[in-house]
Amino acid sequence: MYKSTLLLTLLLMLAGCAAKKTNPSGVAYDFWMAEKEQKIDRAAGLTLDHDAESARLHRKIKIEDMKLGDPEIKGTDATVPTTLTLGDFSPLGHEKATVTFETHLKKEEKAWRVDTFATKKSFYLATTKAYAEALGKDFASTIRNALGDREQIKGVFEELMQSLKKTLGEKSKTN
Repeated sequence: MYKSTLLLTLLLMLAGCAAKKTNPSGVAYDFWMAEKEQKIDRAAGLTLDHDAESARLHRKIKIEDMKLGDPEIKGTDATVPTTLTLGDFSPLGHEKATVTFETHLKKEEKAWRVDTFATKKSFYLATTKAYAEALGKDFASTIRNALGDREQIKGVFEELMQSLKKTLGEKSKTN
């Protein structure tokens, strides 16, 4: 009984590992989990070129959470909708950012592999957009903090206009 249970458990584990490689979402999940844990060699093992340098993300990218959608498969190509939550994203506010893009995969020898070039292109475009938005928010917040709220700014401009009118009025009287 013990041996049959052990054998059944081993077979289920092997089938689960094989099923992950035949499912684009499973490969994408393993790839992004390896990136999150900064296990670059493990991530590289899931890519087309098996190159750790091409699998490596920018060192400042910190993945906090991930969600994957249902894959779209077209022959030997697949895309998996991917949403990552990145931490310490904004240089001033250190807020989180959520980026949505597609993880690209290709089928190679009956197993799905991440196409790092296409995936990184999609990822970095989404990240650049989110970074620009965060930077814009940081800039607006800094300006708002430096100048004060809307009423304060309006008051400063009204005083400036009155001062200009007074100065211009005095000059026209002397001419």
